[in-house]
Amino acid sequence: MSEAIATPATITPRRALAYFFYLAESHCHNAAKVAARLLLSCYNGHRFQFDVTDLRLLDEQHLDMALQIMRLDAGIQREVHDHLNDMYGRTDFGARFEHLAHRWGLKGKCSKANLPPIEPIRFANPRVPPPAL
Repeated sequence: MSEAIATPATITPRRALAYFFYLAESHCHNAAKVAARLLLSCYNGHRFQFDVTDLRLLDEQHLDMALQIMRLDAGIQREVHDHLNDMYGRTDFGARFEHLAHRWGLKGKCSKANLPPIEPIRFANPRVPPPAL
């Protein structure tokens, strides 16, 4: 039996946010790098500026998700790392964003010596719904 993949029409902005974090943290292709840069720009746009022409590297589904994340962030009801903290029941996503910037070697990242410690966790792909119990 194949896994059902959520389509852009069924992905909420917060689920798109979770998927982009998963993508940026666990993959190394162009879409993952764009995801990392976009998320980090939402996290701290002064330190991590995003070139919107990078959106051209995304396929239609990833572009739709990127636009959902940008709309979510434009509403600025909460910071992106606070959304993720809430969704995963954690308090360390600010530190995880710092590690993400370091992983991708982005300008504005803090030095390795100044990275806050984080507990390693494994994220499930948020585009694949969990199996029914």
